[in-house]
Amino acid sequence: MVVREYPVASVHPDSPMTDEYRSTLLRKLADQARAELVAAHTYSGWVHRTQDPEEKLHLVALAHEETDHWYRAVKLMEELGVPADRVQQYQTHDVFIPIVRLLTGRIKWVDLLTMSFLIDHAAYFLVQDFAESSYAPWAKMSKDILIEEEGHSEFGAQFLQLQVEKLGRPAVQRALRKWWPVALNMCGPSKSPHNERYLRLGIKMRTNDERRAAYRLSAEPQICKLGLEVPRLIRNQYPFF
Repeated sequence: MVVREYPVASVHPDSPMTDEYRSTLLRKLADQARAELVAAHTYSGWVHRTQDPEEKLHLVALAHEETDHWYRAVKLMEELGVPADRVQQYQTHDVFIPIVRLLTGRIKWVDLLTMSFLIDHAAYFLVQDFAESSYAPWAKMSKDILIEEEGHSEFGAQFLQLQVEKLGRPAVQRALRKWWPVALNMCGPSKSPHNERYLRLGIKMRTNDERRAAYRLSAEPQICKLGLEVPRLIRNQYPFF
């Protein structure tokens, strides 16, 4: 069992930090900033592609909120002495997004809604961890983001239900089958060499597998509520592709 060395919200910008704590904090903040910006660009790129007033309004709101989350993460890094134009230098090497693009191919409207329903829901559980972070400004920011992330998944569920009615259950089930393993992989590898350090420094509060289990416990009933089936997995362990 990992002993947590830093309690929740116990570290502030002017607090003494070890090199290990500072480098780990900056790396995870930079990774969150990247994830928020990818989401913002994804949603904003679809605003002009729907003529439905409600859909367009929700997409604009989602893009705005994700951009705001990116902005706030960047500002936390600036407070730690990292200018906005250097944030990318602190990001970890990420092959997840390119692999997702390769495996999922061209995204359709039903894919976007399924992503909002599944991926944003998975992101909620990651932000839950950050809300318990030992770094006080990040914990505060994450608690605000959690409120908005709840709405993102609800948007996906609401409009995905309409797609069931328009396209039929099989079409939506196919999209769900494509994005379900992606959502599960978002929680990270089961045997990550970084888990122990994140837990010890209080950057996260759960292992990747613990967070994935919590996500599945929440997401699977919501899938069934839409009249869909939880997809069977080719692999029942990370990576789920």
